[in-house]
Amino acid sequence: MNAFPNIGAEEGPSWKNHQNLPAVATTRRLWEALVLQRPREDSGQPQVLAGPRPATLDAWVGAPENSVAWLNTPEALEIAQRRGGALCGASPGVVERVHDKAFALDVARRQRLVPSELEETSIALESSLLAEPERAVRHIQSLVTAWPDWAKRSFTLKPRHGSSGRGRVGCTNGQVDTPALRGALPRLALRGGAILEPWLERRCDLSAQMHVQPNGDVTLLGTLEQRVSPAGGYLGHAGFIDARGRIHAGPPHDEDLREPAATTARAAAELGYTGPCGIDAFSFLDRQRRETLRPLCEFNARFTLGWVVIGLLKRALPLIREGIGILAEQRRAFVFFLAEPEAGWPRTDHRSDLQFIPLWRKGEEERPGFLVATDRDVIDAEIGGS
Repeated sequence: MNAFPNIGAEEGPSWKNHQNLPAVATTRRLWEALVLQRPREDSGQPQVLAGPRPATLDAWVGAPENSVAWLNTPEALEIAQRRGGALCGASPGVVERVHDKAFALDVARRQRLVPSELEETSIALESSLLAEPERAVRHIQSLVTAWPDWAKRSFTLKPRHGSSGRGRVGCTNGQVDTPALRGALPRLALRGGAILEPWLERRCDLSAQMHVQPNGDVTLLGTLEQRVSPAGGYLGHAGFIDARGRIHAGPPHDEDLREPAATTARAAAELGYTGPCGIDAFSFLDRQRRETLRPLCEFNARFTLGWVVIGLLKRALPLIREGIGILAEQRRAFVFFLAEPEAGWPRTDHRSDLQFIPLWRKGEEERPGFLVATDRDVIDAEIGGS
């Protein structure tokens, strides 16, 4: 099988310019070690990266000459055909349709998964509108004017394709016609349009990872808590694993993620999607300062770092059994960081409550790894909630 690690391809052709960045290079290595039948020969590869790829991939990949991409794009399809095989998964056209944040918003509305405060304030805007700045500004202003005061105080337009943190523009106090917004409109038009919505006070970022088989069957691989920086940048994932390898984010929102995740994946499957995917979710403080879950924010029609983390953690289960130990009735807390924490990875020698599993190879700058503990409090005592 061939791997085409076009990480960041949803941002457009510029993804190639970022492949040598340490975080991207590390992500690529971890992903390739997971999806390839046998990892590339590399004497510096950590022990946990050896072993077979996840079973969900075996039935999906098919012929050995086929190619797997991080994201199925027209470029990935062309390269797969040039190599003499097929591109595993959905066609680029289907991927583009369901990877659109407007798809997730539509599913959330149909399934009544939109919190009441956002029912009238999360709106998908088309590229054709944003390509006409005067008309776009008037239309957005008319929408915001009708919002309640709390929603006008701080709101954002985020691209419908690609990372929400890139290309996003913020507005405050109901002011729409600003140089920042006008400057962002052409970029947002090129990114498939935008989602207009209030800025919320987030409490916890979450995700659910799945795989859709060609027959439409959906496998829920697990749920995770996402660890992000104050600016929203990715740091890692956290959660719990039990003796059977089941992975979940833990209370209070884990159970509330599962059905929305499966429902969204099934909706994508009805449109022809197959392959790895995930949803992003988060909790926020509502107007009464109560923590409220938004169980479906985005649908990622591709591999995700959460998908990779779950795959690697399942591979690490034998090491966990040999190290910290995990009996049938037990679960273990874990955290994954793509780069070494600021305070460094803690020493876990001779500890019965904490185990460290390194994932970097010699000379790698980012130094990713897992911490596994008897309880999350043990991890937080070592590295805090970061």
